[in-house]
Amino acid sequence: MAIAYLNGQWMPPGEAKVSVFDRGFMFGDGVYEVMPVYDGRIFTKAAHLARLARSQSEIDLAPVMSAAAWSALMDEAVTKSGETQALIYIQVTRGSAIERSHVYPGGPPTVLVMVTPFHPKTATEIQPLKVSTAEDIRWHRADIKVTSLIANGIIKNRALANGFDDAIMIRGENVTEGTASNVFIVVNGEILTPPKSQWLLHGITRDEMIRVALEAGLPLREIDFDETVLAGAAEIWLSSTGLELVPVGQLNGQWVGDGLPGPIWKQVFDGFQARKRAID
Repeated sequence: MAIAYLNGQWMPPGEAKVSVFDRGFMFGDGVYEVMPVYDGRIFTKAAHLARLARSQSEIDLAPVMSAAAWSALMDEAVTKSGETQALIYIQVTRGSAIERSHVYPGGPPTVLVMVTPFHPKTATEIQPLKVSTAEDIRWHRADIKVTSLIANGIIKNRALANGFDDAIMIRGENVTEGTASNVFIVVNGEILTPPKSQWLLHGITRDEMIRVALEAGLPLREIDFDETVLAGAAEIWLSSTGLELVPVGQLNGQWVGDGLPGPIWKQVFDGFQARKRAID
């Protein structure tokens, strides 16, 4: 069952409530993480918690608890939920202050954890996405996993309104990422993905896909590329915790390859499934 933890108390998610003065509500002043649970075990937990700690540090939010305490809380959340296939959502805001001010309050942060069921799709269930390109209008620190996602939402929903499933963002000449995912392409048999920078999220699932590809002996480079290279790719993929790895079948109304999941995508996707099953 879905379950929530809010500031030390466990409850059904619908009962979790925060003050209207919480800075997460007033300012979007918080950070978050999403991690997957496969067969009752949390996948890449340490990497997600390390990124959460980095996000807190980057917005000058003091640590809420130690990595060991966070890890124990995540395990407890999974146990209490009873879910074996799930997503864990963590959100930490700067807390509440009655006076609405840009000055940080001195009180405790707000800590929310939610566990919800998750049913990742199999290779046969996945349908290639129809994706557009869009200008990346976000702030200059897309590498921090903050709760302020209004620009991502605008871009995503404009894509949906125009008949697409999502958008791949372009900043200047370079491809950055999807609205909630990292981007991979295949050009002349080589996998390319934008390098880590301040312009895109340093995806945990992205790292896992890179590891799978390299262990399989597939050529891969982390390198900037523009929209022309993107449009000419034989394969395009999007990766995230919730998507895992999904192929793009159409870009701006044009077929990507033959529009079907490509052979290199299938190899990496299958390798990731095997990696999930092998977690300790």
